[in-house]
Order: sequence, then C-alpha cells, then structure tokens
Amino acid sequence: MDVAMAAARSLAREISVAAGKPSLRGIDHLALVTDDMRMTLDFYVRVLGMPIVHGLRTPSRPAGASHTHGIGAPPHSNIPHYFLDMGGDSLLAFFEYPKGIATVDRDAIGAMQHVSFACGPSRYHEILERLKANGVSINAGPLLVIPPAIHSFYFFDPNGIRLEITSDLDGDEEDLQVIRSCSMDETELRAELDTISSDRAWIDEMLAAMTRDKIGGRDTALRSR
Repeated sequence: MDVAMAAARSLAREISVAAGKPSLRGIDHLALVTDDMRMTLDFYVRVLGMPIVHGLRTPSRPAGASHTHGIGAPPHSNIPHYFLDMGGDSLLAFFEYPKGIATVDRDAIGAMQHVSFACGPSRYHEILERLKANGVSINAGPLLVIPPAIHSFYFFDPNGIRLEITSDLDGDEEDLQVIRSCSMDETELRAELDTISSDRAWIDEMLAAMTRDKIGGRDTALRSR
C-alpha cells in the first residue's frame, strides 16, 4: 500500500460514517455544460418541468489573475450560468461554453455516465408521455431495474447528456424514500463486495458504514444501480 493510499485509509477512519448516517445531506447543485443555454432551458423547463431559480454571468477577471474558484472551474469568463430546481431542494446548473468545444466520452473514467431523477409513479408516466410528445427518443426502457417495482427509462437531453427517470411504481407519489427503495441486506452486500476485494477488514469496515433501514422487518442497506 503506498503512502497516499495509507493516508486516505487513515483519514477515512477518522471521518467514517457513524451508525450508517451520511455526513452530507445530498447534492447542492450538479453543474453541467451546454453550448446553447436557450435550447437547454427550453428542454429542462418546458419538457421536464424544472423551474428556473437563478441566472448570472460568470465574472470576468483581469489578465493574469488567478481564478477565484481554483483549478477545475470553467476556463471561460463572462458566460451564462443558470440554476434549475430539480426537486428535493437540490439544483441542476448549466454553464454555456463557447461553440466548438469538444464533446467528451461519457463512458471514460472520471466522466459522468448518466444522471437519474426520481419521481412518483404518476409523474413517471406523465414525463414519459411528455418526452414522447416532444419527439424525444426513449433509448432504453421502460424497464424493471430493481425488483419488485423500481422502474426507469433512459433518454438524452439536447446536449447529448444521458438522463434517466426512476420511480418505485408501488411507492408513494410524494414520499419517494429513494434510499429505502434501493436497499439490500448485509448478506447480499457482503457477497457483492467480495467480488471487488478480498480484504476482509476493508469489507467489514464498509459493512459497518451501511445505510440501515427497515423494510419488512429486516435490516437493509444501499444497493447501487
């Protein structure tokens, strides 16, 4: 084990999950890139029904000045930056980059493969029909992704970003309980972790940090999809 990995493991223990409760509440905002803000706002506001929350232009900076937000911030000044309400008290944001910027491979390491939005059963069917009515191709689904009732379908936004709508079709319209609906028990999770590591101490540490909930009277933990 190299020094960096050992340090990361040490730090992880110091800030490890206590009793299966996350340290963070969730997403503040997810920032994506477009080269056509009007087209993007049309799609997310008019088709997916996300209200606009805030709009601005990123600040210009004097020549040679360092970027306020550091490495990883947009390399362009004075570009549109808009925020949309994607539900759950979280924001979806877009930067409008100049035309001609190269697209990226969504399946590359470090890339964002897709974004999945949660909704209740009625809204799931409503959005599916709204997308079809607006000529948006559904490229996978509707399909059962986690038995017995978690269903989803996939499509692309006008920028080529892969999106998913997910719903527990046996669930409540408003109280979505996403974590609970995506859960598995400790035995199942241990079997999955066994496929990626033979380090028993590490597996035990991961299982100790499970998100635990009760479904049908059994302990459960997060299942990825």
